[in-house]
Amino acid sequence: MKWIELNDGDLINLDAVAVIIAGEKSNRVCYVAERETIAVEIFATHEHVECRMQHLKDLLLEK
Repeated sequence: MKWIELNDGDLINLDAVAVIIAGEKSNRVCYVAERETIAVEIFATHEHVECRMQHLKDLLLEK
């Protein structure tokens, strides 16, 4: 299992996530399970969203 801490302090199990979506204009990262959004992170800037997405890619794609 891979757990991460969201920017509000909650923990999420990435094994339960089917899709991670970066909002282009809303500065949000949405974590979606099979049929519903299970968590949303809101950031101050789109650069913070890009940084979070890169962190997630590094975490999920590490060997």
